[in-house]
Amino acid sequence: MYKRPNALASYGKIANAETNPLKQIVMLYDGAIKFLNLTAADIDNGDLIAKAEHSNRAFDIIHYLQSILDYKRGGESAVILDNLYTRISTLVLRASAELDAKLMRRAAELLIPVRDAWETNARKASAPLAIMPPSFENAAAVAVK
Repeated sequence: MYKRPNALASYGKIANAETNPLKQIVMLYDGAIKFLNLTAADIDNGDLIAKAEHSNRAFDIIHYLQSILDYKRGGESAVILDNLYTRISTLVLRASAELDAKLMRRAAELLIPVRDAWETNARKASAPLAIMPPSFENAAAVAVK
């Protein structure tokens, strides 16, 4: 019987070696964006088996990111991110059901400004942060619109 691999398992060894939690988040965004774009390509190529695998992996990463939101420390930023992840999940489900590669690519594009904000802050951080990155809120708000 086919066992679906855990989407985060492929990042586990690398992410665990990374001590900066912001860089770990960037790696998760990179994975989600990669799998959403692969899913779009699979739709274009008519490869429904690969489409299912790649969309499931992207979906798993997005849900993981949503599950680790800290509303107490993140405040409004966490709420904005939750809305973004919900919107992207909805787009992924719709694009998958309708076999719409353009919509799948749109889901990936929505993650890019937020991923870039995390990347910027990860580079600035010399130690793990206990708060949301300052430039994050603006990027998330733009992505949700």
